[in-house]
Parts: sequence; structure tokens; C-alpha cells
Amino acid sequence: MPPIPKTEKEWLECLTLPEYLQMIPTGQIRPIVGPVIWIDGNGNKLTTAGYIEKYGIDPQQVWDAIKEYRKQHGKKDKIAYL
Repeated sequence: MPPIPKTEKEWLECLTLPEYLQMIPTGQIRPIVGPVIWIDGNGNKLTTAGYIEKYGIDPQQVWDAIKEYRKQHGKKDKIAYL
């Protein structure tokens, strides 16, 4: 059994997400002016071009698939207006 983490740094190292979860978009911000901002699994905010550059996938296609899955399984998407 690995040792129990004792410091904040040790705990944070335990909490890293696998890469396939890091690359799934968890949200998007659509400003009135400017490009769409995508939020990745780690909470980083990226433009569409930045997302494609970092992960090699178009976040809009993944986002559409997530929405379709939620629709098929009776989940309701929530929209927040800030």
C-alpha cells in the first residue's frame, strides 16, 4: 500500500486526472463578443483553436455528443446566464 500523503503537494499529485478525462470539455463560455471559450476536465479555459492544438480534438463535436447522450438518457442541460 502506498504511503498516505501528508502535504498539500502530495495530495494534489494523487488527484491528477487520466488524460482521457482531462480532454473532455466540461463546459463552454459564449461571450457576446469574441471566441467561444471551452473548459477542459482540469478547469483550464481554452479557445477552440487552443483546445484543438492541446488535445487534437474539436471540442464542439465532443460537446454535441455529450448533449445528445444526456438527451437520450433523460438528463436536462442547465444554462447559466452571467
